[in-house]
Amino acid sequence: MSYIARIAESCGSICFSDEELRYYSRHLLLPNIGTIGQRKLKDARVLVVGAGGLGCPVLQALAGAGVGHLTVIDGDTVAVSNISRQWLHRYTDVGLNKAVSAQQQLEGLNSYIEVVSVPEMLSSANAQELIAAHDLVIDATDDLDVRYLIDDVCAELERPWVHAALYRENSQLCVFWAKYGVCFRDLFPEPSEAPSCAGAGMLGAVASVVANLQALEAIKLIVGQSSLKLGTLISIHAATYQIQAFQLPGSSVPPIFEGDKLPAHLWTIDQWRQVQSIGQSLRVIDLRSQADFSEGSLPDAEHITAEAILEEGLVDDGSANVLLVCAEGLVSSLLADALRSHGQMNVFHLEGGYQDLA
Repeated sequence: MSYIARIAESCGSICFSDEELRYYSRHLLLPNIGTIGQRKLKDARVLVVGAGGLGCPVLQALAGAGVGHLTVIDGDTVAVSNISRQWLHRYTDVGLNKAVSAQQQLEGLNSYIEVVSVPEMLSSANAQELIAAHDLVIDATDDLDVRYLIDDVCAELERPWVHAALYRENSQLCVFWAKYGVCFRDLFPEPSEAPSCAGAGMLGAVASVVANLQALEAIKLIVGQSSLKLGTLISIHAATYQIQAFQLPGSSVPPIFEGDKLPAHLWTIDQWRQVQSIGQSLRVIDLRSQADFSEGSLPDAEHITAEAILEEGLVDDGSANVLLVCAEGLVSSLLADALRSHGQMNVFHLEGGYQDLA
């Protein structure tokens, strides 16, 4: 599922290498991500406007999450005063364009994605083409005029965008999508003077908090998580941890596009018993903790954790089929999907897990 139709429809052809399965191993075991969600992330195209205090942590989070194509645009150069809070940049980058500096660091963070740098400011001359080439936009700028430009072009092209703004210890966040009734111009109909980070002062940790929330909302848009905060203005005061949320009027819930689903590669308990009765070659792998495995397991089962399989792979021992068993059937289902997406089509999982046999 995804809120973005293109991603839902095209992610089915995405495949992962052995190295990628290890890199994303903790994501693949999350019910809200799993193999299908990770495919969507790899298929996604995200434009990040700005590589400063917000842009750096947003880019790090999205690159680590596995967003397959990231474009970062920024016309500014790295200064010494940036380094304390813009954590992608180093002393050796001083004088280098921020977008280029960010690209170089991100390529070292995740070599399985594509990162493109655009060493110029977003403007009316390039916004249309850039935004049209991406699924969503992250606002990591402190320029009010650029925010209005993002809002206008995204409205025209029916793209969602994730806004954030900072002022000392205060920050705000909102997901806008004109197609579903919420625009930046609804919140601020007229431009107003807002202090920049340079004029107001800024702590990197404060910027990182709201930037990571921006990345989280972008991930929700891509994979289709139902907790999307579309049109909800969230204000955060870092010193007191006060969080306030205000729902903008006129917003509607965007549809979640199903796209292609991987089949449920499961065996019922009856299917397992049938295989047992005819003596068919079967390898049973118990994914539960060592303590639970020691207390009881299926006949001839071996104990291997899901994390170990994702990290080291699953060696073929010649068995006709492999049956994964966990406590309730969830982890085994996610792991079976991950392995089958990598071509190991003889891997199944036990519906309901070991608890249904106890």
